Amino acid sequence: SFGPREDAFFEAVTNLACEKKLPLIYLAANSGARIGIADEVKSCFRVGWPDESSPERGFQYIYLTDEDYSRIASSVIAHKLQLDSGEVRWIIDSVVGKEDGLGVENIHGSAAIASAYFRAYEETSTLTFVTGRTVGIGAYLARLGIR
Repeated sequence: SFGPREDAFFEAVTNLACEKKLPLIYLAANSGARIGIADEVKSCFRVGWPDESSPERGFQYIYLTDEDYSRIASSVIAHKLQLDSGEVRWIIDSVVGKEDGLGVENIHGSAAIASAYFRAYEETSTLTFVTGRTVGIGAYLARLGIR
């Protein structure tokens, strides 16, 4: 999968190929941009159901208990909800996480490497081999580099 490190490497190699007018060979076998959720959040989030006896009807929000929120507040953006029972729930609006490379920064990197690969297609020779499965940005790059 592609994360920020892989994106930076791919973009650097692509830019070097353009600069030196070298053919660029892309061997594709990947699962696209890496998207995940921070472990510290994954281990403690809970689900707010509109009807706890019928979860198949969907959920309203994901949340943290007051105790969990105080422990991992720097990893989320959340707002406070106090239930009629007095229970406090912290509704998760965004997950920030401690580790880089799990969220939208991967999609940003995908756009950068697609732009670089398109430039390579225009400025030098590109050759793409799909050696297994390739999805997401990997499939898009394979399409961009087709000859």
